[in-house]
Amino acid sequence: MNNDRYHIKENAEFLKDLGKKYGNVLNRTTMINFVNDAKEKSSISTSVNFGIMVKYLVDVLGLFEEIRIYPDNKEPIIRYVAKYISVSPYEIALSLKSKSFLSHYSALYVHDLTINNPKEIYINTEQTLKPRNEANSKLTQGKIDFAFSKPMRKTKTTFLFRYNGIMYTVFVLNSKNTRNTGIIKKETFEFSKAINVTNLERTLIDVTVRPNYSGGSSEILEAYKLASLLIDINRMELYLKKFDYIYPYEKSILLYIKYIGNSVLFENLYKAWYKRIDDNLNFYLDYQIADSKLDTNLNIYYPKTFDIQGVLLQSFK
Repeated sequence: MNNDRYHIKENAEFLKDLGKKYGNVLNRTTMINFVNDAKEKSSISTSVNFGIMVKYLVDVLGLFEEIRIYPDNKEPIIRYVAKYISVSPYEIALSLKSKSFLSHYSALYVHDLTINNPKEIYINTEQTLKPRNEANSKLTQGKIDFAFSKPMRKTKTTFLFRYNGIMYTVFVLNSKNTRNTGIIKKETFEFSKAINVTNLERTLIDVTVRPNYSGGSSEILEAYKLASLLIDINRMELYLKKFDYIYPYEKSILLYIKYIGNSVLFENLYKAWYKRIDDNLNFYLDYQIADSKLDTNLNIYYPKTFDIQGVLLQSFK
């Protein structure tokens, strides 16, 4: 393919610009549309077939690389990933589900709330709206103890792919319907385009509710430390009220804030949520805590390591 009988090489710059319009990560369908669009809007020969065009794009011009993504026990999925611009593995993961967004540990990473560079990527789509099951909404201590004595339920939908020599695992979540509350478009230097991700307050709520999708409670405590001066109190209150969880996750959020030493934030949220947490029920910060301690002010069990890791508010011991 040293000659340019199809006039593909001479249109390399045009193909780069067109690839950006198509989002830089293309599945087979979008690649077919891309090829047809390229032939229609440039001097590329209309006689070139799809296979030859892809061969040029990948092997000759090096504009794209072919990434194989492996679902559990299924045939691999192909993605064509741009090489003319820096593309994040998170963008590849988001291409697996339409209308998906980054959440949990991945959102912590995007918001610079972790110093780690996780190789696990969490993409999320919301469930269809369901009526609340009032029969399960009445909490008892027995129900709480039983639920948190077991491992946290995890998604069974995962994908594996290798990109730039690194293996990534994608976890596909299907979270509670919130009508996409707190999902934003965000641009960062690591991404080739704006991506959908939960905002800071929604992220902190999500990681609190599902700690095993977020590096665990110790990692979440560090995230709260980094976010301490950025949290919008009104937004946090609004979201918790709207999400209407059966479990009192307000206790968990207050416990994290108590251990980052932000007294103003703690006092404001404590006052706002006092009626919600004054229930005489003991809650748990995480599932299956190995060495726990009860905070008798908030009535919540937490890892004893927090006493070393955190900056405890002395007035709320």
